[in-house]
Amino acid sequence: MSADESAPENELGPLGRFAFNAVFWPYLALSSVVLFFPALGLFLATAAFDKKRRILGRFTAEWGAHYIERAPYARVNVSGREHVDPNRTVIYVSNHQSLADTLAVFSVRAPALWVSKIEVFYAPFLGWNMSLNRFIPLKRGHLPSIMRMYRTCLRRIAEGHSLLVFPEGTRSRDGNLRPFFRGAFALAARTRVPIVPIVLEGTGDLLKKNTVGISPTTVDLVVLPAIDPAVVDYDSRKLRDHVRDVMAEELERLRERRARATISAQ
Repeated sequence: MSADESAPENELGPLGRFAFNAVFWPYLALSSVVLFFPALGLFLATAAFDKKRRILGRFTAEWGAHYIERAPYARVNVSGREHVDPNRTVIYVSNHQSLADTLAVFSVRAPALWVSKIEVFYAPFLGWNMSLNRFIPLKRGHLPSIMRMYRTCLRRIAEGHSLLVFPEGTRSRDGNLRPFFRGAFALAARTRVPIVPIVLEGTGDLLKKNTVGISPTTVDLVVLPAIDPAVVDYDSRKLRDHVRDVMAEELERLRERRARATISAQ
């Protein structure tokens, strides 16, 4: 389904949202316990021959994606999935509006190791599965952790793994792009692997920052064509700024399409 078919308006009133959350959060907690054990079984059964843990990664993507994809009154539209090449090593970068971004981005089904704040790895079952997948932890603002993360990313790229990074570092309060950190772009420039931007819109309405109440709605994601760092002569700062400009333009187009869809639905 394309982003042009978005229906961002919320169909639930306050009572409906209360009922939705009363079911959603217990389901997420219980399903995380239940689904961890098949993930562990897949890890044990495939570790010897699936060095990149692609089978476990596909299971994890389905696990994460289904929470929004199959939720009543919610939907995830993904366009540009043809730009996801499982046989090419790239660095995916996504804008960051909400805690729900992680669930939404799984809908892209991009085989990649996520770089995530270390606190998430401590979460029972969900965090344990991230460790099984060899996702890469980062303690924000802690230089030794940042350098350790950078070295780990270099090794994983050399092994043929793609990465997924939120270059803003934290969630945007207003949905607009924050300044990008340079790490993902320094990795791309050094290793000469492309950047594949992912632009999302709607998760900030789905789950606002500093809240726990979900308002089910439509989330739109656009996967953009790969950007070769050669276009900026492998200059990481220029690459960062170029990618941010491309993503900002796409975010504006996406918002215009969603606005038109809202008007046409009225």
